[in-house]
Amino acid sequence: MAINTTPTDSTDKKLPEWRPQVFINFRGADLRDGFISHLRKALRENHIKYYIDSDEPRGSPIEILFDRIKESQIALVFFSSLYADSTWCLDELVEIMKNMEKGTLRVIPIFFKVTPEDVKGQKKEFGVALYGEGRRRRPRMPQWEDALEAIPTRMGLVLLENSSHQKFLAKVIKKVKEVEAILLSERSYTSPTVSIQHLKASLPPYEQRLKQFEERFCFDTDVTQIFAIVGMPGIGKTTLAKKHFDKWMGRVSVNKIILGIHERDEWSACLCKELLDDAQVSVNKSFIFLDDVSEKTHVHFLLNNLHRVKEGSKIVITTRDKSCIRGLIHHTYEVPVLNQNEALQLFQYHAFNNQDYAHTHNFINMSQKFVDYAGGNPRVLEELGKELCGKNEDDWGKILEALPHCCNENIKRGLRISYDKLTDQQKDAFLDIACFFRSEDEDHLTSLLASQDSHQVRDLADKFMISVSSDKIEMPDILCSFGKELGLSASLQDNLGTSRLWDHDKVIEALTTNEGKDSTVRGILLDVSKLQKEFSIRRDKLALMPNLRYLKIFDSSCPRQCKVVNVVECKVYVPDELEMPLTNIRYLHWLKFPSKQLPSDFNAENLIDLRLPYSKIERIWKDVKDTPNLKWVDLSHSTDLIDLSALCKAKSLERLNLEGCTELVDLPEDTENMKSLAFLNLRGCTSLSSLPEMENLTSLKTLILSGCSSFDDFQVKSENLEHLHLDGTEIKKLPQTIEKLQRLIVLNLKDCKMLVSLPDCLGKLKALEELLLSGCSRLRSFPVTNENMKNLQILLLDGTKFRDLPKNLLGCANSDQVNLQRPPLTSNGLSLLRRLCLSGNDMIVKLQSSLSDLYHLKWIDLKDCKKLVSISTLPPNLQCLDAHDCVALKTVASPLARLMPTEQVSSSFIFTNCGKLEHVAKNEITCYGLNKGRLLSETLNRHNKGLCFEALVATCFPGSEVPDWFGYKASGAMLEPELPRHWSESGFVGIALCAIVLFEEQKIKNNNLQVKCICDFNNVKTSSSYFHCPVGGLSETCNEQRTISSTHVFIGYTNWLNIKKCQEEDGKKGCVPTKASIKFQVTNDIGEVTNCEVLKCGFSLVYETGSWEANSRTYDVKQGEAESIVKNNKVSKIMIPNCGVTTIPEKNQISGEESCRSTKS
Repeated sequence: MAINTTPTDSTDKKLPEWRPQVFINFRGADLRDGFISHLRKALRENHIKYYIDSDEPRGSPIEILFDRIKESQIALVFFSSLYADSTWCLDELVEIMKNMEKGTLRVIPIFFKVTPEDVKGQKKEFGVALYGEGRRRRPRMPQWEDALEAIPTRMGLVLLENSSHQKFLAKVIKKVKEVEAILLSERSYTSPTVSIQHLKASLPPYEQRLKQFEERFCFDTDVTQIFAIVGMPGIGKTTLAKKHFDKWMGRVSVNKIILGIHERDEWSACLCKELLDDAQVSVNKSFIFLDDVSEKTHVHFLLNNLHRVKEGSKIVITTRDKSCIRGLIHHTYEVPVLNQNEALQLFQYHAFNNQDYAHTHNFINMSQKFVDYAGGNPRVLEELGKELCGKNEDDWGKILEALPHCCNENIKRGLRISYDKLTDQQKDAFLDIACFFRSEDEDHLTSLLASQDSHQVRDLADKFMISVSSDKIEMPDILCSFGKELGLSASLQDNLGTSRLWDHDKVIEALTTNEGKDSTVRGILLDVSKLQKEFSIRRDKLALMPNLRYLKIFDSSCPRQCKVVNVVECKVYVPDELEMPLTNIRYLHWLKFPSKQLPSDFNAENLIDLRLPYSKIERIWKDVKDTPNLKWVDLSHSTDLIDLSALCKAKSLERLNLEGCTELVDLPEDTENMKSLAFLNLRGCTSLSSLPEMENLTSLKTLILSGCSSFDDFQVKSENLEHLHLDGTEIKKLPQTIEKLQRLIVLNLKDCKMLVSLPDCLGKLKALEELLLSGCSRLRSFPVTNENMKNLQILLLDGTKFRDLPKNLLGCANSDQVNLQRPPLTSNGLSLLRRLCLSGNDMIVKLQSSLSDLYHLKWIDLKDCKKLVSISTLPPNLQCLDAHDCVALKTVASPLARLMPTEQVSSSFIFTNCGKLEHVAKNEITCYGLNKGRLLSETLNRHNKGLCFEALVATCFPGSEVPDWFGYKASGAMLEPELPRHWSESGFVGIALCAIVLFEEQKIKNNNLQVKCICDFNNVKTSSSYFHCPVGGLSETCNEQRTISSTHVFIGYTNWLNIKKCQEEDGKKGCVPTKASIKFQVTNDIGEVTNCEVLKCGFSLVYETGSWEANSRTYDVKQGEAESIVKNNKVSKIMIPNCGVTTIPEKNQISGEESCRSTKS
């Protein structure tokens, strides 16, 4: 089945002179070049202009790519499992997101076998690629994290693990064309006149929404039905209901419509008089439309009087409050927001109506920003367009600049209706969110806003004033600016008597002037990055704000308070005698608080969240204060902190972050009374030597002691621990009581240089999923245990002195499970293990055979195991074996790994710098790779219609010759074989590619190096099929730079059926290519690598085992004794039949023209 990415327009249609450029950001090691080559081909066919970094000259600096990003209008960002391991990709992403925020670039995120949640939250394998197994920090990590979190998932596409690549590629092209159409539409308004008729014809498709509404429900029944149309103010509920009313009014005898019900004082009397008392309603089927119902009592009254309406009547109501219909009306339709294209068309219709001047590029960019601000709300778009219509560019800029805090008057009147219906508590909550907590966790916000018997957050969500998604609170831009404008001044008319200061000029004025008591201030938000100069708070100003609940002084230029904050000077100073009673304070966040402690008069009774990161405090406050409501405390990187006794009564504390408090020697004994404490972070507290008795911490789930270099004695503090990080501590052993941690998921002991042994009870941790022992250089053995860590998935033992792994941990229960075609149902040991790292171990001599039973094991790292001599049979699902620099390695098992149908697609076997690898071992590696590739190709052909864009199996090892069984060979990096007749029929499954590469002490950063080839297959009667094909290389996560020296062999086995399908798309189904041009090259994240050379290359066709071609086209020669003679790239002898590699005798070759005639007949 061909990939349907062909253009919809006729090829004769004249294309616009200007077309947007698409910048493609991806990690080649994950997608390989097959998918990208198909993408490039589809983009070309659809006349879409694109840029990819391989188009840039060799060695180009990344600044050149930044320029290309700025020149582009669309960015395709492919997020894959190891994307975040590439600093090059991440730096590009930061630049892409900068341009997106400026409004000059549209971003289409592609989630390639990863989920948006994993990418934005840096979770699972994606998080491992970013941070490493130990959550490492890299220099530009904050910028990368911010860029990942800012990804606009609304426009994203997701490819699931087993989804069809061909269908997904078609979706990608469709999405690019949609965005391109928007950009071309914008561009069209640079012409001298605007086609108002064209714009009017393409206004928001209410008919489409009407169709969605009517398709959802059955209207042709004799049962009285009530339908509800719900949505935010201005979304088009009334318009949609009127269209439905107009369509149906002719089908019934009686039609009643009552608009603006929220404005009626006596709703019940009104309904009886205008509707229910009408005799016709009781005797004839009626269509009744009730607009803007706002109270649940209205719905109850309607339901209680349905007996007065003729059976079979239809009633449609609209409401902006879901709570008033919940549990009463089950037929509901929520009107969706306009998509980007619809919103832009509506805005332009109103903004450019009847104007005859040329609109500049700035108008186009500002239009998109206004559309983004509107959030797909039709009324907002219409009002903004009308306000801007006829104004010049400067006026547009001023209005745009004021949008975040100044709402359009007409829009404001519409929103005011919803706001006025709120209770006082709901109004408070709405304004607090708009001014201070627009994007916040629901649990955190609910605690801050909490008052007796209130559910403000969910109430606001029901009224479409906020949205709650994945436990995150969000508020639309328009509602945020409306709320900020209301919150800035005292709203006495609402009897709230409070104001919220978020404008830095007003904040400075309020904190420095002498204007007496100001009881109206409810919250203060100060972004110090906006300050032009330093200032000092008046001694008594905070004391004159008795109703202050929220005080946040922060730096938006560094939202994560990274180490850069340390070099930024404090801009807000306080006098020594600062008065700060603040009896109502709930939230205090003060970055770089300049004093040694909070004032003695500070009242913490209502305090819920205290954040003083990078502060100068030595203790929080003097003496002990009641803190019954305190849940969160962040004192991270307060390097002078020595005393925590102020928290002795914080019995409700849930999270305590003390990371980087280097002078903190101990925790107070009363810490054990914090029974609600779930998270305790002491990372980098280098003076901390021990913890007090804390047996009562029954809620503690995460304990982080990473880098506590003075900490030498760990005792179990909570049996409910799930994450325990002891990496970088001085502990010598783990206590026997560790077996109590039956819920422990992660045990991190990395770089515990003094750790000499592990307790025998370690195997009893049956919930354990990650055991990290990297760098435990004194650790020589695993405990002998009869217990099973059946849930363990990650085991890191690099840098240890283990001589072997205990067989009872690795072995299967029954030896007869060796030939199973599916995972063992019952097994001993690490049956779920996925990642095993043994790198840097100088003690292991042989890798034991019991590893072959680990069906789920996908990654084995043996780098720098200097004494490793032999590798036994490997497990069947292995995705990567990295044996780089195993200088003593001589032999591998035969077969190298179990051969069976497996769950994963590609495999990589890396033996770089293994100079002692024997010839027989190299033959086994190549032969296994071939058979594995063939098996995977056959599986793909059955289950995924043969389409795969990755190398199925890749291998590399030291050597200087192309294996003899390769049918086509040549010197240098170019190969031009003549393909034989019928080569792609009856049993053909793929191709094998080989490159001999000479390295001169090649240093590889970020473990990224790829050998690939550019292929051009053609026929005398057809045009070329041009594509990239991967051969192999290095792509797994690696923190250290590695070096490759001498000459190496790279062999890749890849599926061919995807190329066949591309030919079918091109209309070449009748003819198979008879000539090929294959050029090999070595690349990394930057581009082509120049300080290495491809000396030789090879190419062979691969067929199914037992096929007619595999049997009839081979000679009977002994394995390993094959030879071939290549003259002018023509093969004259066939090699190694038992591996299934086939080449064609010279006499069978025919011309391309004969091939065409033969296949067509």
